[in-house]
Amino acid sequence: MRVTSAWALVAAATVTAMPQPVHVSKRDPFPSDGTVVGGVPHRPFRIRRQAAAPATPQGNQLIPVVVGGAQDTFVPNLIMAQVGDVVQFQFSNGNHTVTQSAEGAACQPLQAQVPTAIHSGHVPFKDGQAMVGTFNMPITSADPMFLYCATGPHCQEGQVLVINPTNANQVVQYSKLAAAAKANVDGTTVSGGAVGQIPLANAAFVPAPAQGAGGGGPPGGGAGGAPAAAPAAPAAPAAPPAATPANPAQDPAAAPPAEAPVAPPA
Repeated sequence: MRVTSAWALVAAATVTAMPQPVHVSKRDPFPSDGTVVGGVPHRPFRIRRQAAAPATPQGNQLIPVVVGGAQDTFVPNLIMAQVGDVVQFQFSNGNHTVTQSAEGAACQPLQAQVPTAIHSGHVPFKDGQAMVGTFNMPITSADPMFLYCATGPHCQEGQVLVINPTNANQVVQYSKLAAAAKANVDGTTVSGGAVGQIPLANAAFVPAPAQGAGGGGPPGGGAGGAPAAAPAAPAAPAAPPAATPANPAQDPAAAPPAEAPVAPPA
């Protein structure tokens, strides 16, 4: 029995270790693994697991981060990177930015004090696009970096990212500050990286289904509202009033015609 149980555990571990697509479709403000914090559910999409950033910084790496999509969030929203690495932000459904803030000033652009602070500008992704907008940001310092999306209420909804946090709780605290922010302020000019494009086939995500293809709801970024309701059908014309039987005594025209007299027999 012990041998059988051991083999069962090995088989279970093997199945668990097999690559599986990551589905991101539900809001989970503070998950145990600290990889995704906040976000508002939208249409489902998939992350290609093989494109995930390495758990341990290795240097001179291209680290993909998905921006927007199924949720207004960064996936992942906590990464470790070394000087010389390049973080490639890949913009999924919606319209999003990558904007740097100070640790204690979530949703406020650091560019107001440091003109060279990170800001990608707004990069949209629409249904049917064959190319994906990117923002390649070289890592030039090992210090913690705090980023958010400056579109609409995305920052307050949890679209934040911390690079090289000093502890795992730092992204949680930054998310709480973002949720309490009174305003989400945009950056001014593109800085700290290069805007570009890559083919959709090379992206780290599979986009949400197109509108009307079973996905339902607006794309990540909330760029559109619910479809307008169809106009109501015009009311059927009222039926004419029922005819009232004619009274021969009052209406001679309504009386039946008089019968012709019958001729007597010869």
